[in-house]
Amino acid sequence: MTGIPLAEIIREMISADRVHLPFLPSLAEQVPACLAAGGPDSKRFWSLVSRDPALLCSLFRAANSSFYAGLQKTVSIEEAVTRLGSGKAAQVVEQACQEGRSCRQGPLLPRYLPNLWRHAQGCAVGARWLAIRCGYQRLSEQAYLAGMLHDIGKYLLLATLEELALSGGDGIKLADSLVAEVLATMHIEQGVHLLKKWNLAETYLDVVADHHTDDLDPRNIMVALVKLANKGCRKLGLSLDRSPELVLPTTGEAQLLGLDEIALAEFEIMLEDRFFQGKKVSTVL
Repeated sequence: MTGIPLAEIIREMISADRVHLPFLPSLAEQVPACLAAGGPDSKRFWSLVSRDPALLCSLFRAANSSFYAGLQKTVSIEEAVTRLGSGKAAQVVEQACQEGRSCRQGPLLPRYLPNLWRHAQGCAVGARWLAIRCGYQRLSEQAYLAGMLHDIGKYLLLATLEELALSGGDGIKLADSLVAEVLATMHIEQGVHLLKKWNLAETYLDVVADHHTDDLDPRNIMVALVKLANKGCRKLGLSLDRSPELVLPTTGEAQLLGLDEIALAEFEIMLEDRFFQGKKVSTVL
């Protein structure tokens, strides 16, 4: 691979299916234990699935596979489980867990994945809160899932970089600055590629593709909800980086959604109480 640009190496590894989406090691223990205790109809089991982007992607991939071509794409866990049957859906999740365990772990995944996972939680909870506050209750659960999935490309890239480093990587040194640059410049491209390949619903594809764009489509409320939740998380440090200079009421998303300073102050307090016990943090990494 000498002389080949790093970005091309990464794309080749992903296209060749040499890496799997990673998830937190703690979930690898909780998911099968919960399934064994409560069975495939356990609410707690599906609640665990809803908290992890990799497991969600795998479930939607199965429920929207080519076998179901011509049918509407599933956009909720309930729809996916109904289509597959609870037993089959649980098997899909178990298989995803097994594949996740196959991801070799060096120092990279343990360093970045917990904070990336918390960011997904923050965006999911935040997007759902915003949807309800803005009167879009019918979109609230989709907003939660969209927030969970918006950075799925970063998960895939982290696993790829980890595999590259562990396999030798032609002397590539994964400094923090390099990892940050790869994640920032390639996560949308690879997230869109993955969701298209796995045939996920357009509502989630739009969020992955547009959550960093400057333009706003007033017809796509879902993107606006996730973009604002994402900015709120970044402002508070619930992310891989922090942007304390963000003033949420001045953002295009807040203006589109009709949210004033009071509502957005409540939004920030909700996130602080949920993730920091009311205390802001100065940095994540």
